[in-house]
Amino acid sequence: MRISGYLKKNLLFLDLDAKEKTNAMAQIVQLMKKNKAITHEKEFLKQVLEREKLGSTAIGNNIALPHARSKYAPNIIISFARLTHKVDFGIEEEKPVQLVFLMGTPPDSIGEYLKVLAQLSKLLKEEGIRKALLKAQSPSDVIHIFSDAEN
Repeated sequence: MRISGYLKKNLLFLDLDAKEKTNAMAQIVQLMKKNKAITHEKEFLKQVLEREKLGSTAIGNNIALPHARSKYAPNIIISFARLTHKVDFGIEEEKPVQLVFLMGTPPDSIGEYLKVLAQLSKLLKEEGIRKALLKAQSPSDVIHIFSDAEN
């Protein structure tokens, strides 16, 4: 399972201008809908926000992995946004978030989805990957960062 295989250039957004968590996720979801990755923007966002209410998806090192199981995600989706401002994701002991990987999966793909989520989390523990994502100049760079790490 390769994360780079799930990454699509049209779902990788560099320098997204958001100043708080809900706005950041709303902008990402809006771009996902615009790029036809999801079928219903408002309902998918509602599901992502409901999941976030259960507990913050910030995982440390300026990273958050918001996600939702949704019928509005026709397949496993990973959207990446690098925020221009660090955003508080609601965990006091964690640093504010700048790298957001917003994910969606159809309700019947949970096994594969959990494997993808685990693999992504594992890769993001590597400081070199995080630093490279902060410096990436294009969506192609983001894909290459993961591809190189997986080789």
